[in-house]
Amino acid sequence: MSKNNGAAETFIAVAHVASELFKAQSIAEELSITSKNARALAVRAGSTAAGFNEITRFIEGLSKLTIEAASTVNTIAISQTKIAANMFRTGGFIERLNRVKYEPKEDKVDTIKVTFERVEKEKKQLERKISVSLRDLMDRLNETTMELRATQVVSVVSRVEASRASEDFQDSLNSVADKVSSAGVRINAHLESARKHLSILQ
Repeated sequence: MSKNNGAAETFIAVAHVASELFKAQSIAEELSITSKNARALAVRAGSTAAGFNEITRFIEGLSKLTIEAASTVNTIAISQTKIAANMFRTGGFIERLNRVKYEPKEDKVDTIKVTFERVEKEKKQLERKISVSLRDLMDRLNETTMELRATQVVSVVSRVEASRASEDFQDSLNSVADKVSSAGVRINAHLESARKHLSILQ
């Protein structure tokens, strides 16, 4: 197996993670719009939907959390892509050095050996960097997943609050609960997919 396979796999996996987080961020932005619409709806519904104001603030918080997490993960992913690209180049250089047939004269320094050792050291440093970065990325994904579990709780509370509102607004408020629940499920699906792409590297 080529020594460059690890770098190529990392590059591909990180690209998949960035793609999944972009999709999660898009859903979070939809959730932010839902929150604003729900707030306007709660104002129109008046005192019977007063509890919905707190819920809309919480929904907005969840959307911001996801957007910020996606941004953080994307920054880490870009960093990993650069490291993986460097690893790929370094690995290719090492493979070419391995193919060189070079016999230095007795009184001369083995320049190929010196270069090989320097590049091998650089490759190991890159591997350590990417290992730390991958752990950070997985930790961030896990944290975000845990925090987003609250979407299902918010959905249930939203339905309770909707049942207290006047009948004219109940369907609309229940629709908000459905959208929050759906957004949470869809975002978590993308986070889970991102974690699977990372797990093949560990």
